[in-house]
Amino acid sequence: MSAVPMLLVVLGAVVALVVVVVVVWKLLLAAGLLGLAQWAVVTQTDDPTLVVLVLGVPSLITVVAVSRLVSRPSAGLRRGRSRLKGVVLR
Repeated sequence: MSAVPMLLVVLGAVVALVVVVVVVWKLLLAAGLLGLAQWAVVTQTDDPTLVVLVLGVPSLITVVAVSRLVSRPSAGLRRGRSRLKGVVLR
């Protein structure tokens, strides 16, 4: 048998599941509100500039966020120890 009690493993799994559910709920809520706002502007206005703004700005923000995620170096390639020259780690 493992050294970790089963109750602790189950508790950790429940906490992880709750965190995932909360994050997914926040994501769905934000996407729903954004979609509702876009739908309202597209259906209620005849101004093409406003339609381009309401559809284009969230798209540009998404492109910037995704491109930053993709271009970020992975955790294994960071040079964090170079800042610690001369520091003795215990």
